Amino acid sequence: MTNSESITLKDLRESPRRPGRYLLSLSDGQQLVVGIAVLAETGATRAGVSLGPEVLARLLHEHSITARADRAVDALARGRRTRRELELRLRRQAATPAQIREALDRLEAAGLLSDEAVAQAEASARLRRGEAPARVTQQLRRKGVAGAVVNRAVADAITDDGFDEMAACRAVAEKRARTLAGDEPVAAARKLLGFLLRRGYSGTVARRVVAEVLARLQ
Repeated sequence: MTNSESITLKDLRESPRRPGRYLLSLSDGQQLVVGIAVLAETGATRAGVSLGPEVLARLLHEHSITARADRAVDALARGRRTRRELELRLRRQAATPAQIREALDRLEAAGLLSDEAVAQAEASARLRRGEAPARVTQQLRRKGVAGAVVNRAVADAITDDGFDEMAACRAVAEKRARTLAGDEPVAAARKLLGFLLRRGYSGTVARRVVAEVLARLQ
């Protein structure tokens, strides 16, 4: 690349939406978004500076990773997400596996992404909503959380919240049974049993609770 063909930094300003992010306008028309650290590292700190091939490549790479990381942060701001869920989301935006991995590694290193934290929060919340431990375990594994992490989170939630599976099953059954008051007994029992099984309760526990709850309603 000759001097006449070299690319220069035309404009540099901090993003109004993301403090710590800088918008770079290059002389060839490219628009990049990078973090402040890479500006000092590459010397791209003022308008008019010439960007050599290595510096330009570094800025382009940083832009690609920063863009993916920021999209992941936006998703995290809207709710809990596991690493696997963010990977799937970023794949839909034409990101390469290497870009996704580096972007998510940065978020983990910064403490912004943690499958352990997601598993702990969701296990507790789902148990309080009346889901059985088996159902909670299944749902967390579907989100891509490692089995050992899931098992530990569910066990901790059971202990910390004082979860009693029979009592929890009875509570959700009683609430559901009120919507079945007009059904024939056999139909009501079938519907209530199916509901409890879908919540993850074992057949033994569910059948016992169905018999107890419907007996009190008759």
